[in-house]
Amino acid sequence: MAEQASAALGEAKRQAVVDHVLVSARKYVLANGLDATMDDLAEATGVSRRTLFRHFTTREKLLAAAFDAGMVNYREQLPTYAGNLHDWLRATCEQAHRMNSTIGPGFFDLASRSDLPPDLAAVERRRRNEFREAMNQTAHILWTGAGGRGRTPRTVSGAVSAHLSPHFTAALMIDAGESWKVAADLAFAAILATVEREAAHDKSRRQKG
Repeated sequence: MAEQASAALGEAKRQAVVDHVLVSARKYVLANGLDATMDDLAEATGVSRRTLFRHFTTREKLLAAAFDAGMVNYREQLPTYAGNLHDWLRATCEQAHRMNSTIGPGFFDLASRSDLPPDLAAVERRRRNEFREAMNQTAHILWTGAGGRGRTPRTVSGAVSAHLSPHFTAALMIDAGESWKVAADLAFAAILATVEREAAHDKSRRQKG
């Protein structure tokens, strides 16, 4: 029993170290880019290079694990639809752009580079799939909530994906010098206009048919 308790305590301590490393490494890379060295990461995490290599055999595996650990289900962080389409869409835009505003150079390295090593390339594929699924789900809720029938129009899915994208937030914050709140307001107006226009067209077609 004592040996089991000691082993469990040891595993808990090891996991605590790993969790700390993953959180700290991810924050550093997001703020500074993917070219962080193991020396950089050791300093950022407060542990030795030897410890990093003991838990992660390569820099790429450490970075991949750090991004994976931070990839909390995107959809779970967005508001749940409760019947009021306008309020839900506004809350969704605000939450998405609030999260996007914390993203730094490391994210855009991950999203844009074509020379990613296999471990990081796999992480980026998972991230894109997660984002697309979240956007498709959001678009479907909007479409059906607005009275649309059948498959969600690509214009609606496109408007949601484009206006909730981290790239949209970055464009407003970096290029236009605006806040994430402005990005959220613009996204809300653009998405709502698209949904209402397409829903009206759909209703008109059904009435004529």
